[in-house]
Amino acid sequence: MLAPVYAGIDAVEEATGVTVVDDLILEHRFDDLWHYHAEQGFARQVRARLAERLRAFRDHRILLVAHSMGSVIAYDVLRQLEREDPSLRVEHLVTAGSPLDLAKVKLKFEAEHGPLRVPNNVSAWTNLADGEDVVAIMGALEVDYGPSDTGVSVDDRRVVNAYHRPNGEPNPHKSYGYLRTPEFSRIAVTYAQTMPEAVRPTEPR
Repeated sequence: MLAPVYAGIDAVEEATGVTVVDDLILEHRFDDLWHYHAEQGFARQVRARLAERLRAFRDHRILLVAHSMGSVIAYDVLRQLEREDPSLRVEHLVTAGSPLDLAKVKLKFEAEHGPLRVPNNVSAWTNLADGEDVVAIMGALEVDYGPSDTGVSVDDRRVVNAYHRPNGEPNPHKSYGYLRTPEFSRIAVTYAQTMPEAVRPTEPR
């Protein structure tokens, strides 16, 4: 029910550049993302950490899974690396419970990276969103993020995040719930089945 309401708000915020609603959401509900956008030193630190890990595994196939604020950091780093280190490749980017469709986030991306699109160093991008997850309220990123220069598009998947807190209260944003959806399981299995024999983990006997 909230998705069409926010769609209207999102259109106004993007058109005017005034993101009052998103500012309130981020500052009071997702303060870690608020700090990431507000504190440049902190943003540089967390970006450098991910970039370092990706570079360390550049000679391997990379499945990069990014949840919530992590998807914002991942997008920033991938767009940065496509300029600074264009030979580095990510085989599959998976975003889950992602706020990448918030107007505030999109305006920040456009100011730093230009038009919104799939990073050119990504061979596939799957976005998982539960309809009850307020962070991923719009659910579909393909509408706003165009294909990469090689034609890679976002594959949006609606999923059911069935995680419940210990007290029984549902939490459709929890990373654990996204990681155990059938949609993510299929991605993980496909990735594991195509691993070279020499690097596959040993099955317990």
